Order: sequence, then C-alpha cells, then structure tokens
Amino acid sequence: MATLSRLFIHPVKSMRGIGLTHALADISGLAFDRIFMITEPDGKFITARQFPQMVRFTPSPFHDGLHLTAPDGSNALVRFTDFTPQDAPTEVWGNHFTARVAPTAINQWLSGFFSPQYPVALGWAAVDAPG
Repeated sequence: MATLSRLFIHPVKSMRGIGLTHALADISGLAFDRIFMITEPDGKFITARQFPQMVRFTPSPFHDGLHLTAPDGSNALVRFTDFTPQDAPTEVWGNHFTARVAPTAINQWLSGFFSPQYPVALGWAAVDAPG
C-alpha cells in the first residue's frame, strides 16, 4: 500500500506549488493542478527552465478564479469569466490542445516580469467551461 507524506498542486505550470491536506481528484488528476500556464503569444508554453523567476510567483486558486502574487509583492486577480470565451491553440511538450486567454491587463502585468519585456499570456485549460 502506498502512503502519501505530502500533497501539492501547481495551479500554474512552473509556478510555486501549494501544499494541501486533502484534494479532489478526477480522471485527469487533482483539482486545480496545472490548469493554468504561461505561454508565448503564439500559445507555446514556457517553463521555469527558461525563466527561473516563475517559481517565485505564488498562485492561489479560488472558487471563481486565480490570484497571483509576484516576486515583488504585487498582486493580480483574474476571474474565470474574464478569460476569452473562445479557445486559442496551445502547445505543451508537443501536445496540442486549446486554452482560454487571460485579459490584456493581466498578460501585460505578467510580461513585465520577463526580461527583456518578453510578452507572455496566461492560459487556462478550461475543460468543460461554459461558453
């Protein structure tokens, strides 16, 4: 029998994880685990291997969105209803699927932390999302 000693989710791929005492799981994994990602404008994801500062962001999911705290202490909030209603092409490790894109203000805020002013977008893999 397997025993878990610690349980973490990473709501945003390559950002800081969140320790949990319990979690909901379904066929695709733990709830809120890696449902968001940071991408280039063309939808290709980026990781902490390329941008180590990503692990210094703290994501906090909540019932209707995501709160992000940046390394400098600034914050941003995005609600699920703020994401584009249409799906955009996305790619992670050669796997192609679609994701919804965060509003311009959130993407510009995030882009300010990538050097030199590397434009990025927050994507949400909105499985079964309304709209």
